[in-house]
Amino acid sequence: MFWLLVSLISLGAFNGVTSVAISRSSSFVSGSGFTSFNGNSTIVARMMSPYDTDPDFNPHLNVPDTTSDELCNRGKTFEDVDANGHGNWYCQKVDQIIYTKVTRPGTYQEVTFMDNQSGECRKSPREFKGDLAPYNEPQFSVYTPGGGGSYNRIGEYHAASQTRNGVMFLGNRGGAGSGVAGGPFGASLSYVSSDGLSGASGPQTIHDAQLVSHAEFIATTDQPCDGPCGYRRPGAVAYKGFPGSARVFLFEFSMPDEPQHNGEAGGNEPAIWLLNSRIPNTAQYHECNCWKSGCGELDIFDILHQGQAKALSTFQLGDGGKSAGDANWLQRPTGGPIKLAVVMDATKGGTVSIKNMGASNGERFVGSLSASQVEGLKAKSGLVSEFVYPNH
Repeated sequence: MFWLLVSLISLGAFNGVTSVAISRSSSFVSGSGFTSFNGNSTIVARMMSPYDTDPDFNPHLNVPDTTSDELCNRGKTFEDVDANGHGNWYCQKVDQIIYTKVTRPGTYQEVTFMDNQSGECRKSPREFKGDLAPYNEPQFSVYTPGGGGSYNRIGEYHAASQTRNGVMFLGNRGGAGSGVAGGPFGASLSYVSSDGLSGASGPQTIHDAQLVSHAEFIATTDQPCDGPCGYRRPGAVAYKGFPGSARVFLFEFSMPDEPQHNGEAGGNEPAIWLLNSRIPNTAQYHECNCWKSGCGELDIFDILHQGQAKALSTFQLGDGGKSAGDANWLQRPTGGPIKLAVVMDATKGGTVSIKNMGASNGERFVGSLSASQVEGLKAKSGLVSEFVYPNH
């Protein structure tokens, strides 16, 4: 289970469509970044190692030394090994991870047609470019620029007060009150129940209670999809993602250890991640989506093995399942909530900063942020791993 309070901030215009899938083990999100679930989410990501042996994608193979590599040179371990010898690399515990040179132009295969009866799925190439591409296609809890360099919040969720402004909660539970059930693509997006475990016939607010670790839901805006959302599976519930090519995401959450759920699909593996909304709007846990061709997924805080206390971050790059991330890790908050700031902007060829701001005092996030406060969220703090994104 894990408790989560979220306030996401958008710092500019946003092209395209993206929603934020959050998984948690208690009050807000649950499950795991891509854990099993009926229907659609991104389970294929969990089936692949975040650190490939291809030097073009592995951040620690045959690339110039960076702060990230220097930390890994101090020592790294290979853990979470399964019966087939697959596992994950972990280097040093850090307080902040900064990725640079994230932006790249390219194309991905966009879904243009789905037939719920026959299973026919058609795709066509879609070009992406611009700041942080392809991760500049919308995402979660949002502040947008106001006067005098300030940023005003336009969406938030707060569990204790049951506040849900500008946010909609969905899940891959089609057929249970809303959306489309089963069929060749699995369950479509639907409204989700307040405990994250089933579908609903209309909008619900995630309740102020622990969620089991295999619960999962997606947070979007509360604006129904229209043309700019791109293709949506017929009959699915679809809302717009949060816009902004520069964004700040603020989370408050805990992820208690849940050994009683070890052995269950998605049990004791909570995670928070960002996902291009074109993926769940079509078929998140089926290949009839744009994920494998690289339309954009960022795992922000991902527990990759049941009971693991180390959270990794990973960019899913497409290219048949390639991925890249920093093997330096953030501490899983099992003993109480922390605050996490994720800042994305166009500096240095596209920068993503993920910072553990330490233990939470339970206060609500403020309704607006000054420009200097945003700079403070990006500022280096504690032990920092700086990683220059590999060529891709």
